[in-house]
Amino acid sequence: MFFGSNNNLTAAIIGAGFSGICAAIELEKKLGTKAQLFELSEDVGGTWHDNIYPGLECDIPSHLYSLPSELNANWTKYYSGRAEIWQYMREVAKKHHIYEQTKFETEVVRSEWMDDKHQWHLEWRNVKDHQQVGSGDYDILFAGVGPLRIPVIPPEFSNFSGTVVHTARWDPNIDYTDKRVAVVGNGATAAQLVPELRKMAGHLYCYQRTPCWVVARDQFAYSKFFLFLFQWIPLFMRLYRFFIYLQCEMEFLSFGKPHSAMGRKAHQFLKGQMESRLSRVDRTDLIPVLVPEYLPGCKRIAKSEYYLEALAESNVTVIPSGVSSISGRTLTDKDGNETEVDILVLATGYDVLGFTGNLGIYGRNKVLLDEKWRKNFPKTYKTVTVHGFPNFFILLGPSTILGHNSVVSMMAIQVDYAIKCIRLMKKKAWVAIEPKESAQEKFSADLQEKFKGTVWTTGCRSWYMNEVGQIWGLWCGTVTAFWWLLLSPVPNDFNGYKSIASMETQEWKYPRSL
Repeated sequence: MFFGSNNNLTAAIIGAGFSGICAAIELEKKLGTKAQLFELSEDVGGTWHDNIYPGLECDIPSHLYSLPSELNANWTKYYSGRAEIWQYMREVAKKHHIYEQTKFETEVVRSEWMDDKHQWHLEWRNVKDHQQVGSGDYDILFAGVGPLRIPVIPPEFSNFSGTVVHTARWDPNIDYTDKRVAVVGNGATAAQLVPELRKMAGHLYCYQRTPCWVVARDQFAYSKFFLFLFQWIPLFMRLYRFFIYLQCEMEFLSFGKPHSAMGRKAHQFLKGQMESRLSRVDRTDLIPVLVPEYLPGCKRIAKSEYYLEALAESNVTVIPSGVSSISGRTLTDKDGNETEVDILVLATGYDVLGFTGNLGIYGRNKVLLDEKWRKNFPKTYKTVTVHGFPNFFILLGPSTILGHNSVVSMMAIQVDYAIKCIRLMKKKAWVAIEPKESAQEKFSADLQEKFKGTVWTTGCRSWYMNEVGQIWGLWCGTVTAFWWLLLSPVPNDFNGYKSIASMETQEWKYPRSL
């Protein structure tokens, strides 16, 4: 493909969640390209379509958890639930005709870079009928599949003879009424699920390997007056959003410097709040069990005004150790205690390192991205591009997750950066672009260096880390710092590939520095 004034850019987007929707909107708005989207599910929404477990809500304020170009004046609460977020995404998709651009219930099984054509060749199939297949070639490939999509189901739980359900594959037809239910895991998902599940189950057994920090949300419903202001004074809504953004950015200070005065104060505040909440429900015996010893933020902080209180209820038992073995319907914890249950609920998280799942993304020389990243630290250049994978832009992949602010903001910044890279290609009449390996190595090294002294290197283990202890999932700073880093492409950090076409032959020159 040669980028000239009479040529149209073709683009494929894998995933129709926040990332895919945003990329599709911006590609058409800024480049005039109507992208082809591929979505596994039958509707848009990504994780907000797929996850339906009881109590699911966002832990980021609603007005910040939305696209910067598509603010929503109709958020009903400070923190929105799953249904309201999904409805917002559907409305945005309808407004921008994303439905017409999307192949639903379609799994992209292979994406391969073709050096001879300088395009990505995609192969896909229908998720319900694998005989329905298709393929196509595209100049640009966006991967917006998201890191929280492949559930982790430890193999030992396959021995359970009763009903097993993972929160990411929730079955609403399961009846929990008066049943003995075990919940394995106690992170942000469990903090939302347990208060609702406790109301249905006869008895709930909550297994935790490590306690999590829990902070009460300042949840409230917006008054009619505020909804009126949001609707009729857009500037007020934008300023309100910016105020929330600054509040969230301030939270990073205690993460970035956990031993500073602010970090110590935040630690004392959270510890005191958890102890106070458990004391108010007369369960001081749970304080040493539920209040963590590691610093706040080392693992993701759970936001819930109901979780601790639910754990203190008479029909809930907290088991402060993991499951060591299962026989039939009996779970044996690591202290040797046995508990028989009817239903096993797994809140065990996601395979974030293997988030590409069955999707094979092959770059130059047929290098498989998943294999490359599983064996080594998943290196990118500024989190968006990858050496060896030309014209490929990944959204909310490695080094982009946050513990203090909205990942939707991060994703929007990434999309804007990708658009700028494509514009640079068009300006220079290049057919492909990829980061230099030296630039990628420097970015990855700088990233790890900046984590030193932060709360994430204070000793706890989390899904932010890989097996050797490298922090690969998180961004190392504020969203503002991320915006500044991705403000514009640095031409010297890229290799450009240019074609010289004649009437009979086509010669490819590469690599060439921009």
